Amino acid sequence: MSSLSGVSGVSGVSGVSGVSGVSGVSGVSGVSGVSGVSGVSGVSGVAAYSGYTGSTMLQDALMKSRDALVDEDGVNALTPTQGKIDDADAIKRWDGGVRASVAAFEMQSGLYFAADGKSATLYHVNHTLGAKPKTSYLPIATLIRPTVQQLAAQMPLVFSWAELRADRASEILTQLTPQYAFWTSIANLSPSRTPRTLELIGAALDLASQAALRFKHAFACPRPIEFSPNIQPMIATPGHSTLPSGHATEAFIVAHVLEALMPNGKKLNNQLQRQAARIATNRTVAGVHFPMDSAAGRLLGVSLGEYFVARCKSGKQ
Repeated sequence: MSSLSGVSGVSGVSGVSGVSGVSGVSGVSGVSGVSGVSGVSGVSGVAAYSGYTGSTMLQDALMKSRDALVDEDGVNALTPTQGKIDDADAIKRWDGGVRASVAAFEMQSGLYFAADGKSATLYHVNHTLGAKPKTSYLPIATLIRPTVQQLAAQMPLVFSWAELRADRASEILTQLTPQYAFWTSIANLSPSRTPRTLELIGAALDLASQAALRFKHAFACPRPIEFSPNIQPMIATPGHSTLPSGHATEAFIVAHVLEALMPNGKKLNNQLQRQAARIATNRTVAGVHFPMDSAAGRLLGVSLGEYFVARCKSGKQ
């Protein structure tokens, strides 16, 4: 396939070391299309209290209430418990944003990126400590940079697919932000019922975005509009290079994670994969990506999905 000659990869991760302090939980912030999920926090039917109301009334009331309730001898009335240091179970207690930061740090701290004159590879770094420390590098995905000529050969496809814009416009515009609504329509997710699942997807999306942007920076491939002003994209061209497609990478990692996570994931696999492919294709229809960008994004997304699931399962029986 000459149109895909700029893409190759290594998927599947074995021997991945354990993740300390993370038990497959991350955070979600500002979820678009899922009834305004923000951090998946708060209790249904109970007004949230953040300590700030925009006026001094609550603060004044709390101070007066304290004066009436507090015992002078009650400074050390309770003795809180502390678990072992770096206890993975502690992640359950924290705010969603904190879980997201911890999970992002753990995921990315095990990655190493290397590029040569033609390709780039994302590795998992496995450290073995002890009397004889050892470091090994396990490849997650390798992409080959396409030439300008290979990209130019796909311009007729980008141009012809523009005819689908009127039909796909609503999808393209609503998929500019993370496509939670499109996944919930298949997997029956809900902020009230499945908040941790949404947090997990948020962690996977964060990993996919960071990895895709690193490849984009290394390859610095021009966008379709840089080949011809006749493309006239229907949305703003992103301010980074074209390959791999970030939307494709994110869509396929979500599809893989949901398939692995859900009890009926195998039965939903067909719809999940078709949804991911449609999200990726819509970016070419919009005029901001080449088809090979989506192929590279799919390879990277699936490989990262396998890596993400392996890291979340690491150390679990």
